[in-house]
Amino acid sequence: MHCIVLVKQVPDVSNIPEDAWDTEHGTLRRGMLESILNPLDLHAVTFASRVTAASPGSRTVYLTMGPPQAREVLVDCMARAPGEGVLLTDRGFAGADTVATAYSLACAIRRIERECFDGSRDYAIVAGMQSVDGDTAQVPPQIAEELGIEQIAYVTSPEAGPAFELRRIGPEGTETVRPLRYPVLLTVTACTAPLYRSFHGARAAQRAPIHEWSAASVQAEPGRIGLRGSRTQVYQLFSPNEGKTRSCVLAHDAAELVALVDARYGRGPRQVPADADAPYTLAGQTPTYQGEFWVYAEPGDAGIRSVSLALLGKARQLAAPLGAAVGAVQVGAGPTSPAGAGLAGAAQDDLAGELIAHGADRVYVAEHPLLTPAIPSAHARAVADAVRRYRPQVMLFGATPWGRELAPRVAYASDCGLTADCTRLEIGDYAKGSVSLVAILKQTRPALGGNVMATIMTRSSPTQMATVRPGVFGVPPRDPARQGEIVRIVPELPDGSIGLEIVGVEAAAASSSIRDAEVIVAGGRGLHSRVEFHALLEPLARNLGARLGARSDIGASRMAVEDGYTGRECQVGQTGQTVTPRLYVAIGISGAVQHISGMQHADLVVAVNRDPRARIFDYADIGMVGDIAVVVPALVRATEVPAHAAR
Repeated sequence: MHCIVLVKQVPDVSNIPEDAWDTEHGTLRRGMLESILNPLDLHAVTFASRVTAASPGSRTVYLTMGPPQAREVLVDCMARAPGEGVLLTDRGFAGADTVATAYSLACAIRRIERECFDGSRDYAIVAGMQSVDGDTAQVPPQIAEELGIEQIAYVTSPEAGPAFELRRIGPEGTETVRPLRYPVLLTVTACTAPLYRSFHGARAAQRAPIHEWSAASVQAEPGRIGLRGSRTQVYQLFSPNEGKTRSCVLAHDAAELVALVDARYGRGPRQVPADADAPYTLAGQTPTYQGEFWVYAEPGDAGIRSVSLALLGKARQLAAPLGAAVGAVQVGAGPTSPAGAGLAGAAQDDLAGELIAHGADRVYVAEHPLLTPAIPSAHARAVADAVRRYRPQVMLFGATPWGRELAPRVAYASDCGLTADCTRLEIGDYAKGSVSLVAILKQTRPALGGNVMATIMTRSSPTQMATVRPGVFGVPPRDPARQGEIVRIVPELPDGSIGLEIVGVEAAAASSSIRDAEVIVAGGRGLHSRVEFHALLEPLARNLGARLGARSDIGASRMAVEDGYTGRECQVGQTGQTVTPRLYVAIGISGAVQHISGMQHADLVVAVNRDPRARIFDYADIGMVGDIAVVVPALVRATEVPAHAAR
């Protein structure tokens, strides 16, 4: 089996000079930054090398799009695993968003199939899970949508079995998946040790062929590439550090710190970040967009996921000044499905009733026997069919693993732009030059590893789409008296349209998200190792939970996760999870802006760091300066209480 490996040259987001941003035009002066191969693409290189090694006579082609200097990443890849390179470079590609990028790369893939693989479709397209500069994870599924092929996301197995069965992280656990036809697109998680460059590999890479292709040479339509083909554009860039700091009281020893926590820990209801946006008024203007505000209702173990219910509340708030209705899109197997195949009949209606009780005026229920199990291409086709038929002005998805897989395909199939991982949504106007937009959706998200915040607006699209990170908005109260309408849709899904088979599912162990924890003890790089991370944090979290009568959990900074101290499900920050616990304890965390944005709405923040000038103290209510290896064991001892004394 041949492989096409999608790789990207990205700026080193760990060190971005302030003057590298052109805030007027919303662009990055990349010449001022070091450029590196996207770290997650290293795993794609390793995975592809193992696939081709098992198929004698197969070829590996590394594909990237960028300026001429992007040749460096192709040489880097070929120094790790032999192959040939294709550089898609043309000034016409400049300014491309994910839609225009996906289309351009798809055109190049078609040419690779024709010329490098002699028309054979027995190949896999392999990419990293996402790129660290954008973190959108949108381009691979949108390439799959353009090519009309299946995507298998979050692949975790570094080895492909004899029948090319792959293990991946699915919505309900670890799935074993088998492609039914090729080509197929795979996105790979950080699942294996990446290959290293060798001396002989580096010499061979310098001699390996690298083809430079232009837009015309891959038969790309000029109106679909670069800025002209983009569906979104930057409205504004600003620092994520535009917020108030707290007044930190420093404790002198562990006993004093625990006493301060005991005195200040709240017993009231959980706090949800207040929406500070001023109410929007039309003031007699005609809105640029018309139609309903929609939310995709993502199913979960206990019904509808909380992020979808939270988005219904936000959609109602956004739609109110425009007099627009709120709709929810629910996808299921339908009443004709075999027993046990999925939600059907009354179960679908029960979920629709919950959506109405939480704010939906109308629930669009797409039913078809092929909509179970959860195959992204089938679900995307069903949702996109509803979008094209009813044309809402806004559609929101939760930025869950499933939502990040589904939403890009829906947006591409609907000819719409999409903004990923939003942390703020508001209605506003835009006027610049001859362009005037009224009552558009302003979508704010972190960019470049959380070093900057970007407000995005949709352009040249019938519907404005966004994914929103869980935990950003609170779930509205349920109103059982609300009335709404259920609209049933039967999407067109002919037999044989699904190209994947889910061979088996290992249900994930029952666990609750750190977003639900009332007490979070989070660690950073200051803990030095995985062993120290767990040995110090777990007993402290356990003791605090017992002492305060609260559910406790472990969190982590991005650097701690990247260093392998714990898994990504524990990551807090702009590229992790947004949490709002009653108590947040930051151990060995410096206070980078991307981390602060994920925990700044905690009721009570405690920081422990050996550096008295650490930025985290600016955002803490209680702090202590000292050696973590000494302070944390002292805190563990100070928080130990008899079982009968716990709250």
